[in-house]
Amino acid sequence: MDKFRREISVEIWVGLFVFSVLIALGIFTIVLSRDGFMKKSYTYEIFFQEVGGLSEGDNVFLRGLNIGRVSQTTLNNGDVSVFVSLNEPLTLREGYRIEVANSSLLGGKVLKIFEGPKEAPNIEAGTEIRGKLPVDVLDQLGTAVSGLQAMIDNVNAKQGTLGKLLNDDEIYNNLLAVTDDLRVLSDRLEKGEGTIGKLLKDDVVYNELETFLANASTISDRLVQGEGALGKLLSEDEVYDDLKQLMANVREVSDRLAAGEGALGELLAEDSTMSADLEKTMASLRSITESVDEGEGTLGKLVKDEALYDEASRLIKEVRAAVDDMREASPISTFSSVLFGAF
Repeated sequence: MDKFRREISVEIWVGLFVFSVLIALGIFTIVLSRDGFMKKSYTYEIFFQEVGGLSEGDNVFLRGLNIGRVSQTTLNNGDVSVFVSLNEPLTLREGYRIEVANSSLLGGKVLKIFEGPKEAPNIEAGTEIRGKLPVDVLDQLGTAVSGLQAMIDNVNAKQGTLGKLLNDDEIYNNLLAVTDDLRVLSDRLEKGEGTIGKLLKDDVVYNELETFLANASTISDRLVQGEGALGKLLSEDEVYDDLKQLMANVREVSDRLAAGEGALGELLAEDSTMSADLEKTMASLRSITESVDEGEGTLGKLVKDEALYDEASRLIKEVRAAVDDMREASPISTFSSVLFGAF
């Protein structure tokens, strides 16, 4: 009888222990699953063209916080419907973004939600929520590897600049020659040869350059202080005002010329009578000069006829001689008139 009681007591204790373990497992399951027990949840349906391996139970993040999980994924008329169960109500604005991302480098997926800019208006209730096409890192890596392989093939085939640089011996030889020339130039500079070498090694050139810079500094200081003609132009308002007035006068004159005012304006005007008269006068003068040059008329004969020129020259000489005779006889005639005038 005592043995039977001891067996029943052991079975009861074993049963209580198993029951306690089951209760503890249930509590741990709820805690580890991060589902709020008896807490209200909000379910939303999001449409994707492809989910890239997103599965039920994956976490949903909003602004870096875990706010729920994926409860169900189903195919729906060419799309994938993803149902999410969230702990907080979701408010989306225009410009929102929902995308599937990698949870870590080792694998796993999460759903990231960006609500949209704060200043953007909210989307209307009942609007279909769509997610972005996920980016497959492996596909991108494969594309990058393919591009790298194509680049390596081009380099091996001596195509492109890099391929020619790596495979063309002529470029290497040219680069080697340039290096040698640079070494020669550096040696000449070190020895003070050439203009640049003298600039680097000759103290006289350095002193002249220093003097030039000092003079330039002095000139700039004088300009800043308003000394000299250029300094006054840069500093004195009176000179500026005079220059401004001069420019205004020049503009006024140019405006008057453009308007055809004044003698010069009339000459520049297209329909000016003065311009036509001047043109006629110039034509007449051209005709006269041509006539004179051809020896026509009195003036032309005077210019062209040498005999007439000689006669005119002889006449001038005779007139000059007569004037000289009259000048010499002038004292005698004066004395005679005074002498006879007394009687």
